[in-house]
Formats: sequence, C-alpha cells, structure tokens
Amino acid sequence: VVLEALRSGHKIHRLYLGDPRILKGELGTLAEKAGLQGEVCPAALQEKMEGSQGILAYGERFSYRNPEDFLESLSKSQGCLVVVLDHLEDPHNLGAIIRTALCAGAAGIVIPDDRSVRVTQTVLKVSAGAAFHLPIVKVSNIATYLKKMREEGFWVYGADMAGPSGLYEIALSGRIVLVAGNEGKGISPLVKKSCDVLISIPQEGPLGSLNVSVAIGLILYEAMRQ
Repeated sequence: VVLEALRSGHKIHRLYLGDPRILKGELGTLAEKAGLQGEVCPAALQEKMEGSQGILAYGERFSYRNPEDFLESLSKSQGCLVVVLDHLEDPHNLGAIIRTALCAGAAGIVIPDDRSVRVTQTVLKVSAGAAFHLPIVKVSNIATYLKKMREEGFWVYGADMAGPSGLYEIALSGRIVLVAGNEGKGISPLVKKSCDVLISIPQEGPLGSLNVSVAIGLILYEAMRQ
C-alpha cells in the first residue's frame, strides 16, 4: 500500500519502520525521492506495526475526485466502464472492488456521500493500494448522478440476482455504468429505476446470491473479455 501511494504521488509525511532493511529497491528509491527517511515506530503505534508487514505511513487524507471533473474527463471516451456502488457498508468489499476494477480497466468508482463506507485505512489495505491509482468519486445523490451520466451517453446496467437479462446474453460495450447495491438490501428502488438493464449472473447450488465484490468482478471481466 505504501509503495503504491508513493508511486502515485500521494503525499506521505513520515514513514515508520519495523526494520530499516525494508527501505530497499523501488520503495527505498521512491522514499528518498520524496524526502522520507525511515523512523523508529513510536510506542503508541506498536500495535498497528505488528500487523503491517513492518511499515506504516502517515500521509495526506485520501482525496476524492470531483464529480463534474470526473464526467468531463470521460467526455471524449467512446468506450469506458464506471462502477457505481449504492450504499455498500463493508470496507473489505469496497477494497476488493477497487482492486478488481483497476485490474479490469474500469475508469473509476462512484460512491454516495452518506450511509456508505468511505475510503479508510482498511479499504486502502484491502485494495493493495489500487485506490491511489483509480478515481474514486463521492456524490450527494446516486440517482441524480446516474441521470447525468445517461445524458452523457452512458448505458446503465444494474447487477441484480433477479435481473431478467443474463450476464452472458448481453453486449457490454461502449460507455457503460455498472451499478451494485448494498450487501443486504441490494440496489435501492430509486436507483433501480435509473438502470436501463438489470443483469443477473448464472449460478447453481442452494445459496441465494454471490458476494458483491465477486459479482462485480465477474461482470467486469466479462465486459473486459467482450
């Protein structure tokens, strides 16, 4: 996570090391370039250090992308995919989705400003630092932002286990928005009305649904394959 923060240019103020030998290779080079030297971990942070692979960083607060600027940055793109998350609560799910979205070539992730997990230390760790490389947009109202995206030519797909369109039966190309809902409640009724198509993932066995991060991963890679 620290390495990806430095690679992305995210401002790091201090590095605390469990072992000075950690600062070698690219990590050491980037730390030196940023004017950072490894420091002995303060006693107050020793507990965090134990589960940190021997390095802690103190840096700037995570910066979200401005919603209007983000849309403007996509205005000339003929084909791109944006993930919209409708009030997810689990930081591990958000971190996993960010990591997969970056690897699958998504243009960014949109989350709501309230009643939703934010980009926390846990999210950064689970994403393996991917959050430093992928635009994360925070908006006041998901349905309103989806309306703006549709006006910009995006086609909105909602992931829903009861969706009438099967994942492998639809064309995922052009300017696409992929919407996923809350872990327990799914996509909210208002946001669901903003979707052009509701898609489901074929599955067998007695379980009712897939984990949301796994479901998003499957859809993202089907879109990438197409």
